[in-house]
Amino acid sequence: MNLSNGYVGRPQWVTDKSQIKGDWFYEDSVIAKVNDIDIYGNVASVFGNVNSYVSGIKNLSGGFHAIVGKEKGRLVFKRVTFQNWNINRASNSFVWPSTEVTGALSMYNKMRYAMFNFRNNEAKSYSDSLIAMDSSLAVAYVGNMQYLYLNGERDKLIKLINDISYKLDNASIAEKYYIKTFIPSNSRQEILSKYKDALIYASNDPLLRAWYAYYLTDNDEKIENVKIGLKRFPESSGLNNMMAYMLQADDKIDDAVNYLNMYMTVHPKEPNAYDSMGDMMLAKGDTTKAIEMFEKAYELSRSLKSGDEEFFDISKDKANRLKN
Repeated sequence: MNLSNGYVGRPQWVTDKSQIKGDWFYEDSVIAKVNDIDIYGNVASVFGNVNSYVSGIKNLSGGFHAIVGKEKGRLVFKRVTFQNWNINRASNSFVWPSTEVTGALSMYNKMRYAMFNFRNNEAKSYSDSLIAMDSSLAVAYVGNMQYLYLNGERDKLIKLINDISYKLDNASIAEKYYIKTFIPSNSRQEILSKYKDALIYASNDPLLRAWYAYYLTDNDEKIENVKIGLKRFPESSGLNNMMAYMLQADDKIDDAVNYLNMYMTVHPKEPNAYDSMGDMMLAKGDTTKAIEMFEKAYELSRSLKSGDEEFFDISKDKANRLKN
């Protein structure tokens, strides 16, 4: 369809339909559905979707937008664009929550965003709210799991995972492997193996990608893995944060600062962005700026809707040590 848009080098069959052959196509049926038509003068703007099938099995699913007009009394496509939804869905390979409860997806996304930025009290609060909305949803509990994990409450974490294990019956494979990553492990290799399994079913999930990179030992491998995530989510808070520390490990402080500038610019209210920038300023030898960043992180962590975020007490400690 895009070949009708008039670019240089298009094949002759675009204008000479007699050259088109039926054996080019292996689908046995195509269903097109028009969802919306808007008339603008002599042309119409048309939105719809297309599904094609081979022996009753769908092999293509996509959406189109077309500008339709009249030429010599016939309706013709003036311009058409087509989006292959199969490709689009592959690029959105996340740990999606298995729920149809209204508002649950939005709450889940808020919870995971808070988890990614170490706002652990808030992540727990969102988790509690999500559990109240859909108590059968296993991944509703991951905010509580991270809270327990980061606070070193191993026994409570194991108990929680065991208590909700029956809820995994209705979970997707990606959700099941995601929850397994929270089960305490005996070695780094065991942890990495769990994240590898989860990434098979949710290869573009930024949280999984970040934690997998975190547990790798080779810094070059860490960087390459985070690059994969940043290709899909160039403005990701956690991935930009991780890239900064990995570049710092390679003594590329200025490059690291650039990634943190992305973090701070796109996510200006995240305490973790300023705490990390404080670390970078300290690495550059700018103590004054480092103190400013640490204090900013602490200040922001006191003004969250869910209350003070103890995780960022460390930011205040860093500032105080530098002052003394």
